[in-house]
Amino acid sequence: MSPGEALMWNVEKDPWLNPNAASVSFIEGSCDFELLKRWIAQMVADVPRLRERVQPGIGRLTTPTWVPDPEFDFGYHMRHLALPPPGSERQLLDLVGRLHQQPYDRTRPPWEIVAIDGLEADQWALMFRLHHSIADGYGMGRLQERFMMRDPSRPPPEEVALDALVADTVEKARQSHERPGAQFEEAARLVGEPAWNLSRWLTGEVVGAVRDPERVGRWATTAQGLARMAISQLRSSRDPNGQRAGSPLWTGRSGRRHIELLRVPLAEARNAGEALGGSLNDVFMTAMTNGAAAYHQAKGSPAVAFNTSFVVSTRTDSAEGGNSFTPLRVQVPGGPMSALERFRAIQERVTEQRQALTGGGLMGGLAAVVNLLPTRVTTQTARRSAAHLDFATTNVRGARVPRYVNGQRMLGTFAPGPVAGAAMIVSLISYVDTMFVAFTIDPAAVEDPQALRDHVGEAFEELFELNQSSPAAV
Repeated sequence: MSPGEALMWNVEKDPWLNPNAASVSFIEGSCDFELLKRWIAQMVADVPRLRERVQPGIGRLTTPTWVPDPEFDFGYHMRHLALPPPGSERQLLDLVGRLHQQPYDRTRPPWEIVAIDGLEADQWALMFRLHHSIADGYGMGRLQERFMMRDPSRPPPEEVALDALVADTVEKARQSHERPGAQFEEAARLVGEPAWNLSRWLTGEVVGAVRDPERVGRWATTAQGLARMAISQLRSSRDPNGQRAGSPLWTGRSGRRHIELLRVPLAEARNAGEALGGSLNDVFMTAMTNGAAAYHQAKGSPAVAFNTSFVVSTRTDSAEGGNSFTPLRVQVPGGPMSALERFRAIQERVTEQRQALTGGGLMGGLAAVVNLLPTRVTTQTARRSAAHLDFATTNVRGARVPRYVNGQRMLGTFAPGPVAGAAMIVSLISYVDTMFVAFTIDPAAVEDPQALRDHVGEAFEELFELNQSSPAAV
């Protein structure tokens, strides 16, 4: 595992920090489960990582590694469920929320496919769950391309002899491990790679300190401070005017999850971003912040500012699976202001954080340092840090043309995200002409999730109306 992936694997020992990722797709008709299994079996045969389990590292000196699972059971990873009548979207979201909060068996490959029949309007749903240490949003999308096709007439793959493939893979791994000198080489690699990551990070920090002496003052000098720097990246819980920042309402935390879903026209969001001189992500974060501010006003507890985060992809390849991203913290204004003023303020702060990113952030060498700390120190620090995060956001571009599963048209898709101790994560996936905005919420934090979703929907409409009614003003 990379240092960042190892960090996500280790912090899951605290259930509140569960880093599960998932996608859920709406598909026309009903599920031919046996046909679906053929497509997924072919993916598993082609992608060895899906047949591997995690082997712990050597104490704190090495990161966990992926090894072939000699007891791999394809059927364990495939589930076929059905909703009771009437099969409403609310029923589906409640089921997804329960599935999403379930931990993985850490002795098996950490992924699962769930086909859910019985949705109203003659639909079924496909849920793909996997541990974040396997893939980020982009890597997961690339994996799904193996069974989400452009051509509905593409014939299914032939039956795959997975048991024989697993046995062959395990035997080859055994022979490689038993050859002369192999164990010494493996030990050297396991210890050497973390040491190399650590030395590379330290070298970069030393060079940075020479160029910018004030940088030294920003280093955390204790183990907990270093973990907090890596995991939170939030320097202050106060806004620039010195007032206490963060939601006065969203303070509770638990391991439970509640899902809400909002559909937004993609073209209108894109046009609004262009007219306002920003990006679609700026529109997304502004709508989320405006909605959060309206929610707090309606509840009689206005917020001065919100502690949020957004994800920046650092990927330079098109690989299936893997992780190449970093979350960046940003404080956004929560007080009274116009939609345009808030858009400008958020755009400025997001741009500043993007420009300050160096060295891969959390997923870079800094995670190698955090992984040397006792897991308890890391999880306690992460939990305290996440307790101040009001909402995280992530934005993944989806397919621009329809996709097909089992030859059936995919009608939409959304992504329950890893809450990981925050009040919620809000994930945006665009598919064809619609943005699917999924709220993965800790119900101990947000007592009225439907109201929040509605406020955010109204905030999108306000931005669209601003674009349409007064383009000259922007």
